[in-house]
This record gives sequence, structure tokens and C-alpha cells, in this order.
Amino acid sequence: MFKDITYYKPDLEICINRVRRFFQAAPGAPRALLYTFPSVMVLKGPRLNEYDFTRETELYRYLNDYLSFQAQLMEIRRGLEDDWVPSVGPYLGIGEYSAFVAGEIEFGPDTSWTKPVLLDKASLQNLRLDPSNPWFIRLTQATRYIIERISPSRIPFGRGYYSPLDLAWALRGEEIYMDFYLDPLWVHELLKFCTEAIIWFASAQNEVIFASNWQHDLSFWHCAPDRIAISEDISSLCSARHYREFGAPYTQKLFQAFGKGDIHCHSAGAHVIPEFLALERVRQIQIVADPNQTRPVKILETLIANYPQVISRDARSPVLAVDASLEEIKDYFDLSKSARIVFSVVTENADEAREVIKMFRALPQV
Repeated sequence: MFKDITYYKPDLEICINRVRRFFQAAPGAPRALLYTFPSVMVLKGPRLNEYDFTRETELYRYLNDYLSFQAQLMEIRRGLEDDWVPSVGPYLGIGEYSAFVAGEIEFGPDTSWTKPVLLDKASLQNLRLDPSNPWFIRLTQATRYIIERISPSRIPFGRGYYSPLDLAWALRGEEIYMDFYLDPLWVHELLKFCTEAIIWFASAQNEVIFASNWQHDLSFWHCAPDRIAISEDISSLCSARHYREFGAPYTQKLFQAFGKGDIHCHSAGAHVIPEFLALERVRQIQIVADPNQTRPVKILETLIANYPQVISRDARSPVLAVDASLEEIKDYFDLSKSARIVFSVVTENADEAREVIKMFRALPQV
């Protein structure tokens, strides 16, 4: 199904060297990186609600269809000389990020979700980290199946997890926002459990992802045993004060457990991003664009102006990744004099991506 990664990325060694120097803040490292993603909003993968995931044969049927779709996307971006190294990760919608603890996943065509299971607070005492949980088993099977099929082609695997706060929201639902005020001690108990749950699940996934019989030279490119990538989506709906109390301490414990961490957040949560900058062991902060919100490049401009003591081109400062358009890259590229920035661009097709790359390479790179 997949060819060797150099078929899709002929300039692989040049790209790897460039990206490594950038993340290490090595002398002569490029000022910024560019990731392009053509056709991802145009082509649609297999419809999740057309599979019966309670049956193992259906899980594998879906995974085969999904991997065929990923191979199609790789073929489209073949030869693009940006800084993205092709990868494949599992996709079952957002339901999988909490179902390994409790709950059944409900599937729509494009994503999935779970209903809250902590309808009363006493139910927290009944939650268990159980390796016989059906979704824990299915997700382990899915990861192993993908790894076995992409590793011979030296294609790296990539995946992320909920933050403790995001997992707490998935298990409790919207009531958690009132719990912040009415029963903060119970919320802290829930967050302790969620932190333990993520460490448990991510460690179990790592045993599969980094199994010695499937390792290759790029196995640690998008994932590594000493780092974890998490979403902080729910922080967008919290005050900075509430995130500081209920989010930051537990995300910090997660990063300490693994070594360092990458944070995914949204432009709607611009007010909380300074709290991420205050965390230790942050490798990267990714700001994705929300409709009708301040553009990530504008948020980045404000952050650089307001937090020069934290944001710099030094290796101790986190890399800042932002969604951007071609025009925004032109207009805001000079921000890369003060910070290490990754510009991420979604394009309609590969030809448009090539134009973005050509323009980007013409900008001052050191």
C-alpha cells in the first residue's frame, strides 16, 4: 500500500537536517519552517458511521480503507519540498480520546464523540483504568495494525492525547464549569485521576508504537517516549485563572512524567496561551484558527510583543506553530526574527502548495 518514504519525500535528508537544526536552535538554523497540507479539506476519508466497530473484522476493514485514503493523500503531496515529514496516525474521531476510560463511542460520518459518564460526582469512585476495556483493546489493535503497515516504508507514526482538563470535560460534560465554583476539591480529584489515566494510556500506546521489531530511523520523528502531544481545547472556554488552577498543574505533571510536551490549542483561547508559556518543558505550542476569531499570526504578534522574556529564538523557548495563509506568511514573516515559528498552510491542491513553498523559500531563511 505504501512505498518507501523517499518516494513521497525525495528531499527527505535535506528536510530532516533542516528541521532538526531548527528545533535545536543550532547555528545557521532556518528562521522558520513551513508545513503544507494540500487537499485535506477537499478529499474525504471513509465515513466512520458506516462501520460496526464492535466487530474486530469491521475495525480492520475500516483501517484498510483509512490507510488507502492516507496513501492517496501522500501521493498528492509527493515531491513537495516543505518541512513536513509524511506520517500516519489513527483516526476514529474525538471519542477515542476518552473511551479508553469509560463510555461508548458514537460515530458520525466525519468524527465521533462520547457522552459524559460522570452524571453524578459519586461515580468518580467507580472509574477504573482497565486493560480489558473494549476500547482500550480496539485502540491498541488499531495502533499496532497501522504501525505494522507503515513501518516497512519508514513512515513515522503520530498521535496525541487529551490534556487532563480535556479528559475531565469529556467524562463530566458541561457541568464541570459549574463544578469549578461549587466543588473545586472534587474537580481536583477528577483531574488527578485524568492525569493518571493519560499517563497509563499513553505509556501503553508507547509500548506498541516503539516496539523494537517495528522501529526504524524515523520512528521517533512525530512521537517519542520522552514527549507527549496533548490538546488543550477546553481551555478556550475557561478563564485564565481557572486554567491556572485546574489545567496547568496537571498538564505540568504530564510533561514531567514524559519529559516534555507539545500543546495544541485554538485561537478562541488566546487569553490562555500565556499560561502555556508559563509551563516548564513545553516543546511546541500550536495555535489553530477558529472561525470569526483573531487570526493566529495576530495572536503570535501580540505574544512576542508582550512576553519577550519567554519567547525567543533560544532552544529553551517553545516553538510556536500557527495556521496561516500565503499573504499572512508574507506579512508576518519578520516575526521569525524574534521567535521560532512554524507556518502551517492548508491548500486546495498540490499546485497551490508548490506556489506557497516557492514563495516561502524566497524569503530570508537565516
